[in-house]
Amino acid sequence: MNIAIIPNSNKDKAIEYAVKITEFLADYNCKFSIPGEFSETVKSDKAEYLPNHLETVKNADLVIAVGGDGTIIHAAKHAAPLDKPILGVNCGRVGFVANLEPTEISLLSKLFDGEYVVDDRMMLEITVDHAGERKTFYALNDVTVSKGSVSRMIELNVHLNGELINSYRADGLIFSTPTGSTAYSLSAGGPVIEPHMKCILLTPICPQSLFSRSVLFSDDSEVTVFQHERCDEDVFVTVDGTNSLKLGRNDSITVGKAKVTANFIKLNNKNFYRILNDKLNERRN
Repeated sequence: MNIAIIPNSNKDKAIEYAVKITEFLADYNCKFSIPGEFSETVKSDKAEYLPNHLETVKNADLVIAVGGDGTIIHAAKHAAPLDKPILGVNCGRVGFVANLEPTEISLLSKLFDGEYVVDDRMMLEITVDHAGERKTFYALNDVTVSKGSVSRMIELNVHLNGELINSYRADGLIFSTPTGSTAYSLSAGGPVIEPHMKCILLTPICPQSLFSRSVLFSDDSEVTVFQHERCDEDVFVTVDGTNSLKLGRNDSITVGKAKVTANFIKLNNKNFYRILNDKLNERRN
């Protein structure tokens, strides 16, 4: 078995626990693929150091990402098109998409006994028609259409399967997967959705209307966003909190279910709602 180890390079704890993982698994029949940037910090006689994260994932049978949700999501988006399962080890503040805490590294032995299940998580495919070009992105958590630095609201038209369903005057709109319902959407007042469900969640950000609430669309829906003709403000689209693009006046964003899924390894039987409650209590404290 070849295991990709991808830690967060900006977290010393993530590097420390990545080393502990390689040391724990050293007695098992496995090899490691590790990005070359960690050749001096995550050392192993069983490791092959590869040029970048994508090549590291390509070379592996499964991926262990060590860090916060951002690290795990970034690794999962490389792994999903290659159909590689991923296991998240939490070294962040919350870690909603992680399955293991650093104190549970010993559970990794289950990988070799087949004592685990793989959960498939729906992803979003985002198509942006921008300046005469079409760009495609994939999101595990969410895509946000939002205003720039100016404090004025923006006005957006939302079409479902080609038909206008609403105009929103707000700071922006969040389209999220069930996995992403516990991220930005939750902070904006959206509902929690069990991660195995298949749907698209739309949550307005600080809408002007008191009646603008979150909306759920079926997973076969195609939702398209245009700037309203009265909208003169800067509008940006941001995918999973990283890829950001300023939109032109005639640009559009289309959101639908991606054909690929993120496959997460579960080594324990933790109940989703118990995890959610524990994580939110940790963040509250």
